[in-house]
Amino acid sequence: GLDSRTEELILLVRRWTRDRGIAHASQGHFTTYAWNLLVVFFLQAGQENGRSLPPITVGADEVAEQPIDQSGQKSVAVLFQEFFAFYARHFDLQQEAVSVRLGCRGPPLAEQILDSSEQGEGRVPVIEDPFEITRNLGNRVTSPALSRLREELARADELCSRGTSLKELFELWAPPSVEHKDGK
Repeated sequence: GLDSRTEELILLVRRWTRDRGIAHASQGHFTTYAWNLLVVFFLQAGQENGRSLPPITVGADEVAEQPIDQSGQKSVAVLFQEFFAFYARHFDLQQEAVSVRLGCRGPPLAEQILDSSEQGEGRVPVIEDPFEITRNLGNRVTSPALSRLREELARADELCSRGTSLKELFELWAPPSVEHKDGK
């Protein structure tokens, strides 16, 4: 089975996305499934000292033996902070693909790319569905949702680098209030 930290990290990220208002696929954000794949990919390719998870081969009877980092088992709290740093500072959501099948960083397949330049954002993120590799789970993300995603990742990364509390990190997001013409 998977390292228990994988499940714990997935649950933490899921809670954070809900609390910060970026978990609603119906509003143009990533699905829960896509967020889960982002966590798994981070554990495969987002750590400087090696991978915590091997590439995931769908349909294979056994997972190929891959060198896995078992040294210095990082806590879930440290992995949570590193997740934000990876996606906020190191991973380019518009130029790189999230592929748990490959488990390493690289460009998307040509057939996964959907150009959304008419929205002014360039490419949408490519999150490969390991069960259907030409299916991009990021292709429904809207331009405003992508902007919010970047804001939230940067906010979380900045708060984590300051050593802030989980209470502040998980503070419920509220949309900016809109003033009415009569000032109320």
